Amino acid sequence: MLKATVLDLREADGVMRVRLGDSACEIEVPLGYAAAGSRVQVAIRAGDILLATERPHGLSARNVMEGRITSLEQRGAVVVARVDCGVTFIVHITPGAVRALELSAGRRVWLVLKTHSCHLVD
Repeated sequence: MLKATVLDLREADGVMRVRLGDSACEIEVPLGYAAAGSRVQVAIRAGDILLATERPHGLSARNVMEGRITSLEQRGAVVVARVDCGVTFIVHITPGAVRALELSAGRRVWLVLKTHSCHLVD
């Protein structure tokens, strides 16, 4: 759950742009019934966030954010990565992905979020 402020509505694109917390981090979320300046809550499942070690391009996903891994914690078959992009995202990945991507705390990464993986909640 992330607190956000609506920046603008883009009805033709079916989205609205929000700023997360007090950061400079902005993402597109599905168009909702909120006016510019409104405060909203955005929920994103940790397993819906993709993590890349190079800046992705040519994607349909509208939200690509650069950040740094602050911690990795293995919990059974899942590794919980905390990534600072101005706000902290929690990302669930597999131990195999951690090894293949050579992930470690301090590593620069990019998060990829589909617009429809972002849910406005009351």
